[in-house]
Amino acid sequence: MIFGGISEALEASDLESYFNKFFDVYGDKPKNITALRELYELAYRQWDTFEPVSDEIYKKLTEYLMSALKLNSYEIMDVILSIIENLSLKEVFQYIISQKDRIQNTYVKELVEEAENDYADIIGNPFSVL
Repeated sequence: MIFGGISEALEASDLESYFNKFFDVYGDKPKNITALRELYELAYRQWDTFEPVSDEIYKKLTEYLMSALKLNSYEIMDVILSIIENLSLKEVFQYIISQKDRIQNTYVKELVEEAENDYADIIGNPFSVL
Protein backbone atom coordinates (compact mmCIF):
# COMPACT_ATOMS: atom_id res chain seq x y z
CA MET A 1 0.00 0.00 0.00
CA ILE A 2 1.44 3.32 -0.97
CA PHE A 3 -0.65 5.20 1.59
CA GLY A 4 -0.22 2.87 4.55
CA GLY A 5 2.20 5.21 6.30
CA ILE A 6 -0.01 8.28 6.50
CA SER A 7 -1.18 9.40 9.89
CA GLU A 8 -4.71 8.66 11.06
CA ALA A 9 -5.98 12.24 11.06
CA LEU A 10 -5.22 14.64 8.24
CA GLU A 11 -6.62 17.96 7.16
CA ALA A 12 -8.67 18.03 3.95
CA SER A 13 -6.02 20.21 2.29
CA ASP A 14 -3.36 17.58 3.05
CA LEU A 15 -5.54 14.80 1.72
CA GLU A 16 -5.89 16.48 -1.66
CA SER A 17 -2.20 15.82 -2.34
CA TYR A 18 -2.74 12.16 -1.44
CA PHE A 19 -5.67 11.90 -3.83
CA ASN A 20 -3.52 13.44 -6.57
CA LYS A 21 -0.74 10.98 -5.77
CA PHE A 22 -3.28 8.16 -6.03
CA PHE A 23 -4.27 9.31 -9.52
CA ASP A 24 -0.60 9.67 -10.51
CA VAL A 25 0.07 6.08 -9.43
CA TYR A 26 -3.17 4.35 -10.46
CA GLY A 27 -4.88 6.64 -12.95
CA ASP A 28 -3.59 4.99 -16.11
CA LYS A 29 -3.38 1.44 -14.78
CA PRO A 30 -6.11 -1.18 -15.01
CA LYS A 31 -8.61 -0.72 -12.20
CA ASN A 32 -8.33 -3.43 -9.55
CA ILE A 33 -9.37 -4.19 -6.00
CA THR A 34 -6.00 -3.20 -4.52
CA ALA A 35 -6.26 0.30 -5.96
CA LEU A 36 -9.89 0.60 -4.91
CA ARG A 37 -9.04 -0.39 -1.34
CA GLU A 38 -6.38 2.31 -1.21
CA LEU A 39 -8.89 4.78 -2.56
CA TYR A 40 -11.34 3.67 0.13
CA GLU A 41 -8.73 4.47 2.80
CA LEU A 42 -8.39 7.97 1.41
CA ALA A 43 -12.16 8.35 1.13
CA TYR A 44 -12.63 7.37 4.75
CA ARG A 45 -9.96 9.80 5.89
CA GLN A 46 -11.61 12.53 3.82
CA TRP A 47 -15.00 11.77 5.36
CA ASP A 48 -13.35 12.08 8.78
CA THR A 49 -12.42 15.71 7.98
CA PHE A 50 -16.13 16.64 7.63
CA GLU A 51 -15.26 18.49 4.42
CA PRO A 52 -16.07 17.55 0.83
CA VAL A 53 -13.32 16.92 -1.69
CA SER A 54 -12.46 19.72 -4.10
CA ASP A 55 -14.35 19.93 -7.39
CA GLU A 56 -11.21 18.79 -9.24
CA ILE A 57 -10.81 15.67 -7.09
CA TYR A 58 -14.56 14.99 -7.24
CA LYS A 59 -14.38 14.95 -11.05
CA LYS A 60 -11.33 12.66 -11.07
CA LEU A 61 -12.98 10.31 -8.58
CA THR A 62 -16.17 10.15 -10.62
CA GLU A 63 -14.26 9.32 -13.81
CA TYR A 64 -12.05 6.78 -12.07
CA LEU A 65 -14.92 4.94 -10.38
CA MET A 66 -17.08 4.93 -13.50
CA SER A 67 -14.26 3.20 -15.34
CA ALA A 68 -13.69 0.77 -12.43
CA LEU A 69 -17.30 -0.40 -12.19
CA LYS A 70 -17.90 -4.11 -12.55
CA LEU A 71 -21.57 -4.40 -11.81
CA ASN A 72 -21.48 -8.15 -11.16
CA SER A 73 -18.39 -8.20 -8.92
CA TYR A 74 -19.37 -8.19 -5.26
CA GLU A 75 -15.86 -7.33 -4.09
CA ILE A 76 -15.51 -4.36 -6.46
CA MET A 77 -19.01 -3.03 -5.88
CA ASP A 78 -18.75 -3.31 -2.10
CA VAL A 79 -15.65 -1.09 -2.07
CA ILE A 80 -17.02 1.34 -4.66
CA LEU A 81 -20.29 1.79 -2.76
CA SER A 82 -18.31 2.51 0.40
CA ILE A 83 -16.24 5.13 -1.42
CA ILE A 84 -19.39 6.69 -2.86
CA GLU A 85 -21.00 6.88 0.56
CA ASN A 86 -17.96 8.50 2.18
CA LEU A 87 -17.42 11.06 -0.57
CA SER A 88 -21.01 11.70 -1.65
CA LEU A 89 -20.35 10.84 -5.30
CA LYS A 90 -23.91 11.33 -6.50
CA GLU A 91 -23.37 10.74 -10.22
CA VAL A 92 -21.71 7.37 -9.73
CA PHE A 93 -24.35 6.35 -7.21
CA GLN A 94 -27.21 7.36 -9.50
CA TYR A 95 -25.62 5.50 -12.40
CA ILE A 96 -25.31 2.31 -10.34
CA ILE A 97 -28.94 2.60 -9.23
CA SER A 98 -30.02 3.13 -12.83
CA GLN A 99 -28.21 -0.09 -13.82
CA LYS A 100 -29.65 -2.19 -10.99
CA ASP A 101 -31.84 -4.25 -13.33
CA ARG A 102 -28.77 -5.24 -15.37
CA ILE A 103 -27.00 -6.74 -12.35
CA GLN A 104 -27.14 -10.52 -12.55
CA ASN A 105 -25.24 -11.35 -9.35
CA THR A 106 -27.91 -11.66 -6.65
CA TYR A 107 -25.51 -10.65 -3.88
CA VAL A 108 -24.43 -7.50 -5.71
CA LYS A 109 -28.04 -6.62 -6.46
CA GLU A 110 -28.87 -6.95 -2.75
CA LEU A 111 -25.83 -4.82 -1.89
CA VAL A 112 -26.95 -2.08 -4.28
CA GLU A 113 -30.53 -2.22 -3.03
CA GLU A 114 -29.32 -1.98 0.57
CA ALA A 115 -27.16 1.04 -0.32
CA GLU A 116 -30.12 2.63 -2.09
CA ASN A 117 -32.33 2.10 0.97
CA ASP A 118 -29.66 3.27 3.41
CA TYR A 119 -28.39 6.43 1.79
CA ALA A 120 -30.21 7.40 -1.37
CA ASP A 121 -31.83 10.28 0.51
CA ILE A 122 -28.58 11.54 2.03
CA ILE A 123 -26.05 10.92 -0.74
CA GLY A 124 -25.71 14.69 -1.23
CA ASN A 125 -24.54 15.11 2.37
CA PRO A 126 -22.53 12.23 3.85
CA PHE A 127 -22.33 14.03 7.20
CA SER A 128 -26.08 14.20 7.76
CA VAL A 129 -26.08 10.90 9.65
CA LEU A 130 -23.85 12.30 12.39
